[in-house]
Amino acid sequence: MKYIVVTILLFQGMPEGFGAEKTSRTLRWITSKSALSYLAEDMSIMESFKADILKPFMVKRVSGTEGNLQVQNHIKSLLSAWGWHIETDHFKDKTPYGEKEFTNIIATYDPSRPVKVILACHFDSKYFPKGNFVAATDSAVPCAIIMETVRQLQCMLDKGPKDKSSANKITLQLVFFDGEEAFKDWTSTDSIYGARHLANLWQREADPIDTSKKKLQSIRELILLDLIGTKDTRFVRQFSQTSELYQNLVKVEGLLREKALLVGNSKSQIFVNAGSFGGIEDDHIPFLHKGVDILHLISYPFPSVWHKFTDDWDHLDFNLIDNFSRIFRVFIANLLHLRPEDSSCRKKHHVEL
Repeated sequence: MKYIVVTILLFQGMPEGFGAEKTSRTLRWITSKSALSYLAEDMSIMESFKADILKPFMVKRVSGTEGNLQVQNHIKSLLSAWGWHIETDHFKDKTPYGEKEFTNIIATYDPSRPVKVILACHFDSKYFPKGNFVAATDSAVPCAIIMETVRQLQCMLDKGPKDKSSANKITLQLVFFDGEEAFKDWTSTDSIYGARHLANLWQREADPIDTSKKKLQSIRELILLDLIGTKDTRFVRQFSQTSELYQNLVKVEGLLREKALLVGNSKSQIFVNAGSFGGIEDDHIPFLHKGVDILHLISYPFPSVWHKFTDDWDHLDFNLIDNFSRIFRVFIANLLHLRPEDSSCRKKHHVEL
C-alpha cells in the first residue's frame, strides 16, 4: 500500500461505458436499545473470536507457502460449515522472485440473488527474508472480523429482510484476496496480484443469474477492510461515492457510545467525520478503475506497527477490535435491512462452529 494522488485514483484507467450497475441504497436505521444491545453486546464473544477465528490467521502466510495454504483451509472450512457457497480463483503470476501460485477465495451467502455487496480483505502476509512476520493488522484481524461478523449475523441472514426494499435482491459475498503485498517494491506489477486477476476475470465472465451482463456488474459496492487492530486505528472517508455508507458508520458509533454499548475507556472516535485529502493503493484499485463503488476502511494514518515485526498479537488492542466489530455488525444490519428485533434469533445468537 502507498499514497497516490486522488485524481489518478478516481480517473486513471476507468473504462468508458463500463461499470457496475447501480442499485439504490436505502439503509435501515436501527435505534431500539434492545436491538442494538443484541447486535453489540450479545454478539460480542471475544474469547471465541480470538481462539476460533483469529488465532489460525496468526502465522506467516506469504503467497505460495504452506502457511498461506493453511490459512486458506481455515477460511474455507469454517465458511463451508456455515453453509456459504465457496469458489476459488487459483492462478500463477510472475513476481520478482519467479513464478508464484495465488488463490483468491470467494464465498457467497445466496448465489441466487442478483446483487452482491462484497466484504473483502487480503489474507496473505508480506514477504520478509528473515523473521516471523504474522501481520496481525495487515490483514489477519480484518479477515477475522469479516468472518466473525457473518458468523454472528447468520440467523438474521437466514431470515432475510422483512420489507419490500431492494435489500431483498442483495446477498453478501466475501472475497479473501491473495497476493496484496509486494514481494519486493510496490509497483503496478508487484502488488495486488489477486485483486488484479479477479477484477479482470469478472470483467470477462458472464453473470450466472443474468448472462447479459458481467459478474463485475452485479457488485453494488465493495467494502474493503485493512490495517485494523491497534489502539491507533482510525478511519476517514475515502470516496464520495459511498459517503452515505461511511456516514452511517459515524452515526452508528455515536449512537452506541450514547447508549454505553462500547467497551473500554477511550473517548477517541474510530470513525472520524472527515474526508481524506488523498488516496491509498490497495486491493480495491482494479475494481474502482472498472466502475465499482468502494468503501475503503483502512486505518489512516497507517498504524505505527505497519510492516514491522511488532504487528503481532501482543500489540493488538482487543477493546478496539471489539468496538469496531460492534459498530460494523450494526452497520451491516442497517445495510442489509436485517431484523435484530426478531426475538427468534436471540436464542441462538452464537452460531456453533
